[in-house]
Amino acid sequence: KVKNMNYAELKELMKNQKEEMTSLERVKAYNEGKEVDYLPFMLHAPDFAMANIFGYTTMEYNRDFEIRIKVIEEMRSRFGIDSMSIGLSLRALGAAAGSKLYFPENGIDYVEEHILKDYRDMGSLKEIDPRKDKGLSSILETAKRLKDKFPDMNITTRAAGPISTAVAIRPIELVLKDTRKNQKELHELLEFCTRNTLRWFEVFKEELGPVGTSFSDPVTCMNVISKTQFDEFSLPYIKKLIEGAEKIMGRKPGSHICGKTSKIWSDLADAGLSFFSVDNCEDLREIKEVVGDRMQIAGNVPPVDVMLYGTIDDVIESCIDCIGKCADSPKGFILATGCQLPIGTPEANIDAFIYAARKYGRGARKGEMPKGMEEA
Repeated sequence: KVKNMNYAELKELMKNQKEEMTSLERVKAYNEGKEVDYLPFMLHAPDFAMANIFGYTTMEYNRDFEIRIKVIEEMRSRFGIDSMSIGLSLRALGAAAGSKLYFPENGIDYVEEHILKDYRDMGSLKEIDPRKDKGLSSILETAKRLKDKFPDMNITTRAAGPISTAVAIRPIELVLKDTRKNQKELHELLEFCTRNTLRWFEVFKEELGPVGTSFSDPVTCMNVISKTQFDEFSLPYIKKLIEGAEKIMGRKPGSHICGKTSKIWSDLADAGLSFFSVDNCEDLREIKEVVGDRMQIAGNVPPVDVMLYGTIDDVIESCIDCIGKCADSPKGFILATGCQLPIGTPEANIDAFIYAARKYGRGARKGEMPKGMEEA
């Protein structure tokens, strides 16, 4: 075990690491139960952090197509990332419904003013047409242009979960009160959110063909709502979203949920998720034991404490810990960050993550501990 590794030493070690597969080849072979060169990995939502590393702000990345191309090319050549997720942020459907968003020069958007503060205005919410809405049509156009530019790269699309979409339309404190005082109206709002999210998937397929899908749903965690609230106001719509996405795309979606989720793991597996990306506040060994035989698990190197603020050694040690706890999960395991890769993450720590995936994930096969862990 190397201690106090500096970046020059890490780069020297990485020179001897050889990739025998592209990431697409690796994932395909791994999911088929074949041995791969090393364990598949995922840096969760890395685009903004990568844009900063390559010298651009998030606003430049979002607004300038040529800059986005440069970032994607750098991500592929520098870090071997050859897939793209293009779709809806947590607040994109809220904006399409009429909420006002604020976009900082360098950071993540947030809702400045919600469109639905009084359910008497519910009738004014119009069904969303992704081709006609300015923001959504721009995302669609970007996706088509990127597919033309990078025909060999895998494209997936994403959205927010129903209740997380709802809080981009109506303030979260009101939505939480609605679970007690305005239940009928909240159900109507959640139906609206689910229906329009599926409409996004439909249009995306019509424009780009069938692709993989995923959704993020931070509001549905047990830090925000109770299990009782989840059962009534989140799970039924997650089920509709999963069933609808499968009907549209021909495959079930995956999901990432921030925060505490152990109470709902079995519900998510029963609902048919293809994979679940679990937050670093949860234990990978525990989720493997509970649902590892029913869905693939991704996780869960701490994005802030380790990736943003940790040392190279911290990153490597955390990757070893995650692999050791979950790489032999029956339905498979993807080494991943526990949530979105933070803006400001040092380039050295991204290299350390990839180095650890290659070294300790070497000779991976679904349901088995990688051969590389013999060196841990």
